[in-house]
Amino acid sequence: MEPLTQLITLLRPEALGLKHFEGGGDWALRFPADSHVVFGLFISGTCRFEAKGFPSALMEAGDFLLMPAPPAWMLTKGETGTPVEFDALRHSSDSLVSFGCGVETTRIIGGHFSFATANADLLNGLMSPVIHIGHANTSASTLRGIVELIDREASCSRPGRTFILSRLLEIMLVEALRSQSAVLDGEGTTKPGLLAGLADEQLAIALREVHADSGRQWTVALLAASAGMSRSAFADRFTRVVGTTPIDYVLNWRMALAKDALRFTNRPLVEIATAIGYGSTSAFSTAFSRIVGCSPARYAERRRTPAGGRRP
Repeated sequence: MEPLTQLITLLRPEALGLKHFEGGGDWALRFPADSHVVFGLFISGTCRFEAKGFPSALMEAGDFLLMPAPPAWMLTKGETGTPVEFDALRHSSDSLVSFGCGVETTRIIGGHFSFATANADLLNGLMSPVIHIGHANTSASTLRGIVELIDREASCSRPGRTFILSRLLEIMLVEALRSQSAVLDGEGTTKPGLLAGLADEQLAIALREVHADSGRQWTVALLAASAGMSRSAFADRFTRVVGTTPIDYVLNWRMALAKDALRFTNRPLVEIATAIGYGSTSAFSTAFSRIVGCSPARYAERRRTPAGGRRP
């Protein structure tokens, strides 16, 4: 399995919430800062996206918007007075939210979801704070089809609904992420991370090697050789582009695999340790405790602790 697919699989998107929005005439809708991943498909009409620290952007029919843990933001159309607060509409059981009045109507399918807590930190360095994919982008029509499938599946109660929704969210994420030419921060600067590494032809070879065989006893020399680079040049470039040293990347990826196995499976500790390259459970436990902050056994207890506080 290639690196991006593996990473999205470990993120385990869940807890989907979905609504349809219809704004008539001139209007403004204000959204609070959010810890979830927020997405929107603009079906018809136009409006403007505004968020502090980001350039204003015109949203048109067919555009797609994706934001991980966004700051407070607004969608506006024309000239209007006091914005409608989304918090006042959020907990309505209605799937359709209407606001404003006028002949011209802007229609949006909007949603949010979260990641399983085991590896939610893997998102760092993977996504720009705001991903806006315009309708002219080759990925836009694919994303529209995916969101429409999510909408259709979310509105029914057929067997397998949860499984299908999880897979559709994963597909939506992959399609949105690979449409990015680069991962940018709020200042427009390229962020180090996995996508930046995969965009580098030589570093991508080494990254694919690590993800294909996480249990191998990797050294900087071995990774550099796989990339066809000298040890020093590889270490320097990897650290600058990916944002961590090669060995730290290997260790962190191994811990991500271990956390997922401890949280979602009943595999024996010795099996997990061996699979990710540790010769003994004691060596694995020492490394896990140092990096994660608790023992594997303590971490595995969370599997039996019900998750709470999820947003409806």
